[in-house]
Amino acid sequence: MRTISNLDLKLQLTNEYLRNGGVQKILDPDLLQDIIDFNIHKPETITSRLNAFMLVIMGSQMQPPFFSEDFISEYSSFLQKSYCFDQYKIDTIEEFDKIYDEYKNTSEILYRGQSEAKWRLYSNLQRTWILNKLHKKENSYEGFLQKLVLTGQEDYEDKINEVLKEHNIDTINSISVLGFLQHHGCPTPLLDWTYKFQNALFFAMDGLTRNNVPREIEDYFSVYHIKQSDMEGGGMRQVMDESLDDFDGQYKSELISTFAIDEEQRIEMEKHFQGRKSIDIDRIFGSGIIEYITKIENMMNFNLSFFSDKDSKKGFIFSLNNSHNILNQKGVFTWNSSSMKPLEVVGNEQYFEDVVDGKADDYRFCNCLNINKNLVGHISKRLLQDGITRDFIYPTKDIDTRSLFDKISTKANS
Repeated sequence: MRTISNLDLKLQLTNEYLRNGGVQKILDPDLLQDIIDFNIHKPETITSRLNAFMLVIMGSQMQPPFFSEDFISEYSSFLQKSYCFDQYKIDTIEEFDKIYDEYKNTSEILYRGQSEAKWRLYSNLQRTWILNKLHKKENSYEGFLQKLVLTGQEDYEDKINEVLKEHNIDTINSISVLGFLQHHGCPTPLLDWTYKFQNALFFAMDGLTRNNVPREIEDYFSVYHIKQSDMEGGGMRQVMDESLDDFDGQYKSELISTFAIDEEQRIEMEKHFQGRKSIDIDRIFGSGIIEYITKIENMMNFNLSFFSDKDSKKGFIFSLNNSHNILNQKGVFTWNSSSMKPLEVVGNEQYFEDVVDGKADDYRFCNCLNINKNLVGHISKRLLQDGITRDFIYPTKDIDTRSLFDKISTKANS
């Protein structure tokens, strides 16, 4: 008897294809007859023609899905998703409880929950931009982001400052404005992550629905996780520290002169940075360095970056903790400058740009837990025991920044 490799996987993917409209696409009557004659208990009933067909189906899942500025792409199988993520499936209460107890008290891992395992890592703005065909209506993605930040600061600066004052932070910059808008309903290019595993689970299950689609991946939601240390190389704090490490002599003086608002502050900053190559905890309030670096026109030069104020005592602070929602959610952000490429695609491109001899099998953006939706009831009970409720996650419910997005979109199209 001939042995057919990867038979179980071939059968699963072929079955999913056929049950999702694939039968209507088969024009070869002999192949249709082979499918009818196949007996799952008798592998010898798999003809060479049927095996070739199953190989084509499996091969179609051995590349990440195509992405475009005209539609949102999704993963149609875990095999396809495996080319960007190291994955683990959780199907039982025992498996979940083991993972929950392992991760619930971590502090150096970033988590992101999504209610569909098939979804790619698009930001809310990317989804809105693509679905509403905004690339056909706006002058540019960069210009739209600049309008978003400018209008956001005009409309919400007082609200942002309320929380910043509570935490002795005085800087408003493009990223802090976008972070505030993001946590109150407005689509932005930032993608939310959290240091708390329980919070990521809450977000993944918030609004979760069951899909009546005969495809395995539809039965799962996902929690992505990555060590903070793996993100720090592309983080803005390190980027800025490394940049300042190169500043010396006259060049550093010129930079300080650019940021200083007057001669008094210039002298103060010169004294502050004398003999130093990087910013330390004794920051010069209002110096404008972070405000300048995080301007949208400058941020567009960074395809992917990471923003966190968790270790603010180590240097730069981006004033992200400007919302009680962000504080309770222990929120951090990733930045993606593309209007259409999911974060894992940008990560892939950046990886192979940095690694000369990189191979496809070497790259995985991060880890991913694919959790069966049947476990939602049990998970909800565990979250409730740990105090993770809607009121805790969203302490500030009276601010809705979505209208700001609609306002600037309307202006552009009127």
